[in-house]
Amino acid sequence: MAAGSVLGVEGRRAARLVASRYLGMAVVVVAVAALHVRRPSTLCLLRATTGVPCPFCGGTTAAVRLGHADIRGALAASPLGLLMIGSWPLMGVVRPPSWWGARTVRWSLIAIVLVSAEVWQLLRFGLIGV
Repeated sequence: MAAGSVLGVEGRRAARLVASRYLGMAVVVVAVAALHVRRPSTLCLLRATTGVPCPFCGGTTAAVRLGHADIRGALAASPLGLLMIGSWPLMGVVRPPSWWGARTVRWSLIAIVLVSAEVWQLLRFGLIGV
């Protein structure tokens, strides 16, 4: 049986949408990586005012590294940023798992991810050591 007949019209439409989003995202990260614009030392308001990075710090750097096909560098800059870049094309197309509907589970997972991302950034910037 052909894959097209298994997916159906809506499935093919969703697959095209996700593929076009990934393509668009790839074009954007390559374009951002190709730009040699001098940017400020930080775009993060929290880091600029307190010196403490937020969980999302490194997202722009992760996008630039990804645009240079440096997956390891993107991951080192911001695992959360890389996760967000990689999962964005699926938003609104792929249905979340059933356990995501449980409010306690969802918010606990979000809190764990944000705290983990913050610890990563504090380690990355040398504000805490191991």
